Amino acid sequence: MARRRVQSKQAFIELHDRLGRRLMAYLVRRVHDTEAAAELWAECWAVAYENWQRCRAASDAESEAWVFGIARNLLAAYYRSGAIRLRALERLRWSVPAVGAALDDEIERVVDREALRAAFAHALDTLPPMRRNAVRLRVIDGLDYPEVAARLGCSEQTARAHVSRGLKRLAEIVDRLELRPPEPVSR
Repeated sequence: MARRRVQSKQAFIELHDRLGRRLMAYLVRRVHDTEAAAELWAECWAVAYENWQRCRAASDAESEAWVFGIARNLLAAYYRSGAIRLRALERLRWSVPAVGAALDDEIERVVDREALRAAFAHALDTLPPMRRNAVRLRVIDGLDYPEVAARLGCSEQTARAHVSRGLKRLAEIVDRLELRPPEPVSR
């Protein structure tokens, strides 16, 4: 049985420093919105901080997987509701970093948006027509689920399923393309 590590404040800071850029790239690649990605990123770290003492990770890799699990859960809630609930940030009285030119430039360096757009367009074209239309209406056009359902001629539950399955498939396709953020340049 693996021995549980002591989850110190310093270990959390090291995890944040090691994983911060990759987590932001992961979120930007999935929501395609810098503001939403920054809010999800901040909420993810707030939730991780709140729960750090209960983390059972025995290695750096397990700690990273734990944070990505939190991010996946927050993304799932975001996709279901279309909103980001910033509960942990509010409880801790933290704020979301403003997405100004500096952060936007940093994200641009970390995530090759042009390659991502091309990969996303290609992946979207591979979806079955109903799922492709559902994703376009919900994610690209920003329609709420009742409107997506009305336009597709199906129930709201079916529209949600098409969007969810379409987004899951898109994430799988884009992930296989090996679009990885560049390594930080040492100064």
